[in-house]
Amino acid sequence: MGVLAEHQDALKAEGIGIAAISIDGEQDSVSLAQRLGVEFPLLSDPGATVTRQYGVKMQDEDFAVPATFVVRPDRTIAWSYIGEVTPDRPAVDVVREEARKAR
Repeated sequence: MGVLAEHQDALKAEGIGIAAISIDGEQDSVSLAQRLGVEFPLLSDPGATVTRQYGVKMQDEDFAVPATFVVRPDRTIAWSYIGEVTPDRPAVDVVREEARKAR
């Protein structure tokens, strides 16, 4: 979430929606969203079904690598960035540009 969460209002004003997904349970996700002050959906994937389908579940671990996806209105993936370690995330300007291209 990190950098995108810090820019959530500006991205929303540009018509760019944010959602996050975690392997944590629903209550943990709700608590985290409240603690971080995020206003976008923080979805729960406790069985890691979705994170496996997107190829971001870390093998032999109970968490996913950080990943950012730009999804077109037709729900296809226009662009993705798969991090290698927790702080490995794309710059907000890169996400903005990819979202603009996907429209």
